Amino acid sequence: MQGITSCVRLKTIEIISTRDMDLITFDGSCSPNPGGCMGVGWVVTLNNSSYSILGNDRLDKSNSNNALFAEYIALKKGMLEYVKADGQGPLTVIGDSQTVIYQMRGIYPIENHHIKAIYEDISSIIKQYELDIHFRWVPRIQNQRADRLSKSKQKVRIEYPNDRKCIMDIEIAPISNNLRRKISAMNSTPFPSAKMYKRLHPGSKDLLSGMELYELQKMAGREATAKAALEFAGKTDKMKHLQAQALRWMLRGLAVDLAIHKVRFDVENKKAPKKSSKKKKMKKKNTSKSSGGRSKYYVNRKTFAF
Repeated sequence: MQGITSCVRLKTIEIISTRDMDLITFDGSCSPNPGGCMGVGWVVTLNNSSYSILGNDRLDKSNSNNALFAEYIALKKGMLEYVKADGQGPLTVIGDSQTVIYQMRGIYPIENHHIKAIYEDISSIIKQYELDIHFRWVPRIQNQRADRLSKSKQKVRIEYPNDRKCIMDIEIAPISNNLRRKISAMNSTPFPSAKMYKRLHPGSKDLLSGMELYELQKMAGREATAKAALEFAGKTDKMKHLQAQALRWMLRGLAVDLAIHKVRFDVENKKAPKKSSKKKKMKKKNTSKSSGGRSKYYVNRKTFAF
């Protein structure tokens, strides 16, 4: 651990660029502080990827809880997510807690035994994976993403491709080869983009398009049926339609979590019917009346000649 600390100390006098480096930002909160509920948030961004891995967690009230403890837990969870995502370094860790950053650099001493234990866990991760790591402090305004995650009561769920569940083998799914390629690409992408969801459509009606909800439920099984019913709860025709759509995508080979997201994406991005742009034709007012092919104001010169 001494080697890690001394290595990091040398970096304190350098201005480190994060352009070609992996990045972890973290933040922790405790309300009330101390002794309240703790919230932790982290964001992992790999240099060779176009997406970030977001995560957060909440811990119940405890007398030992405090803001510094929450910061360290957020950092540890961010480090665990980083190595799980196969991060190789070099890595820059950014936080808005000067105490945590300077303690990880070896500048500030650690006196609390709870903090010391987490510090040693983080140091073990760094040593085990031989990470080239740099710690950098930033003001809170530059750490808003992790800050919002730490204070959010809604759990951010992380789905890795290897953790996803599919109820249908994509190789035998009754779909076209073009759709098969698109679904396969989405299943292997941790965070599919909006463009991928937008381009995902059968193209034409397939075998599953004409099936009723009860037929889809029978094919998908109890677990998938329960998942669709939970996500789109209700017995209205609209909810049944959404449940059927989710099951269709699952049976086409799309992962369960992506199938649910696909249906929601389609609902949120459904185009409103265009209003008729045809202008109403204005009736022309006829200001003249025809009388024997002559104008109303025609004057017979012979009659009124002097």
